[in-house]
Amino acid sequence: MFMPEKIIYFMDHYPNFGGAANTLLRQAILMKRAGRAVFVVVSSWWKICEEYLKLCESEGIRVYELRYFVTSQPEGVDVFSILDNYDDVRSFLKEHLPDIVHSVQLNPVVELVCRELEIPHVMNIYQMIPEFFKFEYADIFPRYHICDSLYYADLWKKYLGTRSYCIRTVAEAETRREDPVRLGNFRFVCVGLLCERKNQLEVIKAFELAIKLHGLKGKLQLWGHMETPYAEVCRQYIEDNKLQDYIEMKGFSGNMEVVYRDNDVLICGSTSESYPNVISEALSHGLVVISTPVAGVPEVIKDRENGYLSKGYKAEEIAECLQRLYEDVGTGNLKTILENERATYEATHSPNAVTVKLLKCYEEILTEYRAENRYTIDDLKNDFIEIIDRFYEYKDCFTNSSYVKNGLWKIYYVIKRLIELGKEHNCYIWGTGKYGRAYKEIFDVFAPELTIAGFVDSYAKGQYMGHEIVEPKDILANDENIILVGVVTKRSEVFDVLNESDFHYNDNYFILEPLIW
Repeated sequence: MFMPEKIIYFMDHYPNFGGAANTLLRQAILMKRAGRAVFVVVSSWWKICEEYLKLCESEGIRVYELRYFVTSQPEGVDVFSILDNYDDVRSFLKEHLPDIVHSVQLNPVVELVCRELEIPHVMNIYQMIPEFFKFEYADIFPRYHICDSLYYADLWKKYLGTRSYCIRTVAEAETRREDPVRLGNFRFVCVGLLCERKNQLEVIKAFELAIKLHGLKGKLQLWGHMETPYAEVCRQYIEDNKLQDYIEMKGFSGNMEVVYRDNDVLICGSTSESYPNVISEALSHGLVVISTPVAGVPEVIKDRENGYLSKGYKAEEIAECLQRLYEDVGTGNLKTILENERATYEATHSPNAVTVKLLKCYEEILTEYRAENRYTIDDLKNDFIEIIDRFYEYKDCFTNSSYVKNGLWKIYYVIKRLIELGKEHNCYIWGTGKYGRAYKEIFDVFAPELTIAGFVDSYAKGQYMGHEIVEPKDILANDENIILVGVVTKRSEVFDVLNESDFHYNDNYFILEPLIW
């Protein structure tokens, strides 16, 4: 049996305290409380998140600062950051020599250093889309993986070949509500950044339907950052439909303990998640959970057994859950649901349950770990030396050289794919703005043998950078054409048009920077 005594955790480099980072830091705290020697590393790539430092200080965890870059998806690797930061990360890990390293998101520089020093490295990462893996990337990603849902654990295993474990998020309430929810006294809460994937507008509409059609009585509070256009859409809908007496938009809170304590029911309307942290938090506080069937949620929440699970993501389907809750309060069935919910929390999200599962995961990794002759930092240098040298040689040819440098990983793979596709396909750049220009400059430098057939634009006419401008309809009829989408502001609209015309991302249409999804 191999149990870790010394563990180093590498955080991400984002200035805000996101869900993935929160999960890893909570896992570090559990290991500290379990008697392990725990150290946390934060990145100075951007502004260091103060919440990391506060939590570590409160738990007596020593924090180190290094410079490194992480990405939440395999298109977003920064090759230069790996090469520039490798020696510093290597020196740090060689000095401290942990039994295991645990990081959040994709952290290639840590993975490559761990291979050289023969230290097992496990990453926490969640959502992905299969289209990311149309490219055969260099082998720079970890082979050990922890996820908070079986759904995404299986996907990463399928596409990246990882040894994947599912360990749910940990939550621990200071106080847990024990009083039953009473008919006519509902206090609902919806928590998270107001954005499309959190789907708060459908939650608002569902609440409106439940009030008008089912006679639901109660109030809904929306908590989370609201500096988004989507938040304005939600606010306008509330005003236009005179729902101010029933629905409040509260904004961000630094004390969610109070928010959960003062409410009865959590509504999670997300359309894209792995497993929402808010569900584990609500379960720990004793709130009733209503959720959409997003990703890993149905693995834990069973409709009318330990919560309420909608059939889909539309307002009508969420409203049906609200109606079932209303009925169960009246019949007394909610008491059984809450008892089952408590058992679910203890077995799945409690500190004790997560500690046991995490230690077992580490034990299995350490037991099976064998150093392998895998891809190294020298291999990375050899693969990218030509395109890096060319970048520096022609740096002044780029209108925005920083954009090219930061995206060189993705550029490398797109160009490689286009060369593989051969000259029988016509290649068009969609967009005649600054990104269209950047794409043309990139191909002039890195792939002069590839011919650009023209530019695509719905509004501009004539020529651009020496090439004819054509309308979308002129090139969409032939799905053997290759499209490079060199627009940003209306990129999602262009993607919709391409998808409807039987074009497929990373098959016959591409972008040269990481996909924002």
